[in-house]
Amino acid sequence: MIDRVSIVVQSGNGGAGAVSFRREKFVPKGGPDGGDGGKGGDVYLVATRQLQTLMDLSTQRQYQAPHGQPGGKKKCYGTDGTSLMIRVPCGTMVLKGDELIADLTHEGDTLCVAKGGKGGQGNARFATSVNQAPRYAQPGLPGESASLRLELRLIANVGLVGVPNAGKSSLLNRLTHANPKVADYPFTTLFPNLGVLRWYNQEVVIADIPGLIEGAANGAGLGATFLRHVDRTQLLVHVVPISPGDPDETWQTYTMLSAELAHSPYRLNQKPMLVALSKVDLIDDDELAVHMAPFLREMTTVFPLSNMTLKGLEPLIQAILERKPHVVVGD
Repeated sequence: MIDRVSIVVQSGNGGAGAVSFRREKFVPKGGPDGGDGGKGGDVYLVATRQLQTLMDLSTQRQYQAPHGQPGGKKKCYGTDGTSLMIRVPCGTMVLKGDELIADLTHEGDTLCVAKGGKGGQGNARFATSVNQAPRYAQPGLPGESASLRLELRLIANVGLVGVPNAGKSSLLNRLTHANPKVADYPFTTLFPNLGVLRWYNQEVVIADIPGLIEGAANGAGLGATFLRHVDRTQLLVHVVPISPGDPDETWQTYTMLSAELAHSPYRLNQKPMLVALSKVDLIDDDELAVHMAPFLREMTTVFPLSNMTLKGLEPLIQAILERKPHVVVGD
């Protein structure tokens, strides 16, 4: 997944004004009639939901808007350069150096990143009573150029976090039918996946983040690279896999990842969170109670969950809908 790119944008130069004089039959000593040059094209970034990554911009790093055309005789104005519209996915942050200049989060959000140069005035503009035949005109002004860094942060309401092979992708599939890659080996998910949970007249966008391991906050593994994608979420679902026969390991898995979230630069531990114990179909109810005991001492609710049997899926859905803003899509 391409979620960071650097590009260079250049707006168009303004067209030069014209130096021209009327040359008409039976009209001696015609006055100046040089027209103005056209304005150079602007460069805009436009957010669209039709794109999910910055891949298109990774293959072309330089963008040039058309120049304005020079003015002509008979006071003809030069044509303005057309604006260059660069499409980016919703959730794109635009940085110039280390300064954030815009966050394009909604469909149609538009930012002018380089203004076209102003066209020069033709000599017809400079005629006065004391200078009736000016032989000069203005050149067009140069366009602007900018080096930009674009960083994508997915727009999701809920983020699924957990260790590798915890069952996050399977849960996303059950909740949204997004069909992410699912396999029985770690780091199956190599980039964030998005899905939409539709429950009657409500919609929730859910992001599945690659698995985190110990040391992720310091760069270990894959998930830390993509933690920025859950920065915008209103709710996290911490998916903790059951360790059959070893309830202490189940609890340690939770505490380890909680520590990694606390040390992330996005303060993810401060977000509202639900805890789901996955793969509970591997143990019986008595052993499940033992695994749940340390969680219930620290929190009021924990959701036992099986992606195979769908046990606990509906209570988790109801909790997600109750604890975060959702979109109502019908009456």
